[in-house]
Amino acid sequence: MNSWSINLNLQDVILDFMYLSSFLIIGTLLRRYVRFFQRFLIPNNLIGGFAALLIGSQGLGWIDLPSERLGVYVYHFLALTFIALGLRQEKTHWGKGPLSKGIASLTSYLIQGIIGLLVAFLLMYTIKPDLFIGIGLILPLGFGMGPGLAYTMGSSWEQWGFENGGLVGLTIAAIGYLYAFFVGMALINWGIRNGKSTLITNMDHITVDVRTGVYRSTDDQPIAGRLPLTTGAVESLSFHLGLIGFVYFLTYLFTKGLTSWLDQAGLHDFIATAWAFHFVFGMLIALIVRKVLDLTGRSYVIDRGLMSRSMGTFLDFLVVGAVAAISLTVVVNYWEPILIMSLLAGPATMGMLYWICWRAFDDYHFERFIELFGEMTGSINSGLVLLRVTDPEFETPVAEDAIYGGGLALFLGIPLLITLNVPFAFYNNSVEGYWVTLGILVGYWILLWIFWRGIGFLSFKKRA
Repeated sequence: MNSWSINLNLQDVILDFMYLSSFLIIGTLLRRYVRFFQRFLIPNNLIGGFAALLIGSQGLGWIDLPSERLGVYVYHFLALTFIALGLRQEKTHWGKGPLSKGIASLTSYLIQGIIGLLVAFLLMYTIKPDLFIGIGLILPLGFGMGPGLAYTMGSSWEQWGFENGGLVGLTIAAIGYLYAFFVGMALINWGIRNGKSTLITNMDHITVDVRTGVYRSTDDQPIAGRLPLTTGAVESLSFHLGLIGFVYFLTYLFTKGLTSWLDQAGLHDFIATAWAFHFVFGMLIALIVRKVLDLTGRSYVIDRGLMSRSMGTFLDFLVVGAVAAISLTVVVNYWEPILIMSLLAGPATMGMLYWICWRAFDDYHFERFIELFGEMTGSINSGLVLLRVTDPEFETPVAEDAIYGGGLALFLGIPLLITLNVPFAFYNNSVEGYWVTLGILVGYWILLWIFWRGIGFLSFKKRA
């Protein structure tokens, strides 16, 4: 499905916005009053997404929320989120913490990709000979990189015979979120009881505001952002959204030009991949625009707080739409690989990160482990939500390292994203192409560990 050419009428778009907005409110109310959600700190967007899945087209059918339309929104919200991320950053800070975090994230992607492919091969050679082997490559996209990317890449592989690939990606991403919060909170409880946490000795420190997700006192409410432009001229938030839209327009022109060149060069098989990578192009263009503003001394027109709020808004709607778009029919058709991959990937990610965090970092090992586990099964937001339980005021450098390291992981992960397309771009979706991809993933993983060990950032002896 081409997310740029699908036919939508204005009424559908407006109604969908109304529905998704309403489910965000429903998620907020349920988090505010239901102790189950408060106990596990389930975010409002995830609660709202599952409520929409229950009530929408894939559930009770009370409202019209077809997966095809929701997938289009997920595709575009992904690019807008990454563009806002690229525009908001004022500086880059590297060091052992962010670098180790970035490499740990990439290691997680590789392990998840290897597990996914091995499971797909096992099923293809035994009980499901017609299985699309590329489903194994969806695992690191859904678990490690989130629903937007899992949907975008899965959809681009549908032309190769991956039926409902985008929806499979959303399903795996939703399972990842369940790992992040339910298993994540269990790990936090275990760590605090066993003295692993540096700052927290019991769970009583979590305030009612954090549990319910609502600040009841105006004195506790954080500042959303500052106004770099006068309201008499333009609303600052409008300018920030306009700047994001402008960069997205540049992204569209760049991608359209690139695909036109690919078409003229006879490289038709790469066109869908180029459109799937539009969020990468968007972030790179956003970074260029930001750099130009920095060099010309005009970056003061961007407020980090307002840009962060814009990014968070896109992400909230993305998650609600992604979960609501899950197709129960797709889950039934692919239940064996989805179940086996999920059962293996969760514990493998947890065990590997636990091993790494006590060897690759000098401090706050448990806090880094919790943040990484939440991020590598959900998103950066779920990682920070879990981290806040063990570091309520963000007193440690873990949150900052997570943000900077996440940016590094994105760039380190670009070769991985290219690798995931090797079976389609060079082997016409043949089995041989997937074996080559598996070999590249294993080789990349070995080289990464050699590099990590070589620069002295990874010790094979557990630190006390």
